[in-house]
Amino acid sequence: MRFKTFFSSNYKWILFLLLVSMGSLAAELINDNFRMRDLEVYQKTALRMVSGEDLYRAVEDDPYEHYVYKYSPPAAMFFIPLILPGFTVSKFLYWAFLTFIFGSILYNMKVIFTGKAEMNSRITGSLMLATAIAGTHFFRELHLGQVNLLLLGAYIYALRCFLARQSAGFGVLMASSIFIKPFALIFIPFLLVLRKFKESMYFAGFTILLFILPFAFYPDITGFMDLYASWIRELGIEMADKQGLLAEGNHTLFSVVARFTPVGFLEMNETGRYIYQLLVLGLLGTLIFWFLFKKKVADAPARIFIILISFIPLLAFTSNNAFIFTLPLIAYLLFKYRELNLYFKVLFILSCILIGGNIYDLLGRELFNILWGMSVYTWGTIGLLVTVFANWRIFSPSLHATTSDFKLLISDI
Repeated sequence: MRFKTFFSSNYKWILFLLLVSMGSLAAELINDNFRMRDLEVYQKTALRMVSGEDLYRAVEDDPYEHYVYKYSPPAAMFFIPLILPGFTVSKFLYWAFLTFIFGSILYNMKVIFTGKAEMNSRITGSLMLATAIAGTHFFRELHLGQVNLLLLGAYIYALRCFLARQSAGFGVLMASSIFIKPFALIFIPFLLVLRKFKESMYFAGFTILLFILPFAFYPDITGFMDLYASWIRELGIEMADKQGLLAEGNHTLFSVVARFTPVGFLEMNETGRYIYQLLVLGLLGTLIFWFLFKKKVADAPARIFIILISFIPLLAFTSNNAFIFTLPLIAYLLFKYRELNLYFKVLFILSCILIGGNIYDLLGRELFNILWGMSVYTWGTIGLLVTVFANWRIFSPSLHATTSDFKLLISDI
């Protein structure tokens, strides 16, 4: 790409993203708030791993337990490269890396759904709007030094591998992600129903390989097993803290349905909660596979893949910044905005406001807490899902995106 071409109007989205990132970094530095606490956890854990020390519940006299590591042993290995430059330099490097990941997600969405079509003002505008809508969640990822963007980047690039039938690439990306957070489990039924057994085998094979790799740092079998036993205990503690079905901070679909429908008046014991959640999952699975098999369109697998990504914060009790997983669906709907009628355009705009407009610094603590308690992020995501499902047949794949890959995939359904 020539220098002059890069600064053309068709690539303004890259400049916009860089301005957002650098502006956020400048604000952090000016306010002396450039801490990236989560990244510090990962780096400290990587240091413990290379020293063969315990990884879990090592709070180092921190009364608030900011430095408790909660992810798997293999995930700690991913952050070993951050040890050498030191934490201060690593913060800048990780900030730049997350910005690159965010940009690559948007670019890959463009490639997946518009193919090799030339950049134009409509696509550029869509990418800029997607950046603005997801901006508040993007900033939280940068501020904390979180891993959700790493996961999202892995999922979207895995989708490109999936469409290109690069099974090994798909498998290693999915396996790597699952050891950070097990969200990729949501794709297993998708793979099995589409009979993508080769991708599934690579997924399983790389998962086993990554599971074994920490043995290089804990060569004693007892220490190796204790490492995973500690991780399981940590998962138990984490899950025990997230069982409040009616809690305001629970933005899952299970909680929202229970809080805003008569379901909340039912007295459910632990078994009843499991049955209720399984019923919701069953209905969602039926809906998704109905659209995959009964309402065939050329890019159905790619659409379903990004829809499954957007379901992650609706099914996993996690922080509100995990709603950055709606970014691919937002970008897709922006690409298809012209094909929406007036009613769905309004619904889409309102959904984007609910997902990206609840900014603490703009709304103030009281209004922010009210909207947070109402789970506006969840309602916004539901609005996006209603829009894409209701317009399933209306959305036509781009002529440039109707490739042999899509034809091969649709022939498998």
